[in-house]
Amino acid sequence: METIGTKISKIRKQKGMSQEELSDLSKINLRTLQRIEKDENEPRGNTLKQICEVLKINIEELLDYGKKEDNSYLIFLHLSIISNIIIPLGNIILPLILWLNKRDNIIEVNNQGKNI
Repeated sequence: METIGTKISKIRKQKGMSQEELSDLSKINLRTLQRIEKDENEPRGNTLKQICEVLKINIEELLDYGKKEDNSYLIFLHLSIISNIIIPLGNIILPLILWLNKRDNIIEVNNQGKNI
C-alpha cells in the first residue's frame, strides 16, 4: 500500500512539477514538502488541502479512509468470472455484484472491478 508521501511524489512527477514549484504554489516550506514525500512527516489538514489544490486532486485520492486490504476478496472477484459455467451471463453479473458491494471498502477492488 502506498503512503501519502509517495502518492504526492508520484502525482507531482506526473504533472511535471518540481518540489520547489509545488512548495511555492502551495505556500508551504520546501523542507516540509521534502519530509512529507520521504514519509518523515504526515501532512496536516491545511497543508494537505493546499497540496491537493495545487495538484488539482481530491483529498480522497491520497487518503484511504476506512479501506482495508483483502487479497482473498480480490482473488474471489477474479475467480467469479468463471461462474458462467454454471449461470448464463454469470461472468458479468457475479463480478458486478461483488465489485459494487466492496468497491469503497477494500483497497484495489474499484480498479480491479473496473478492469474485469
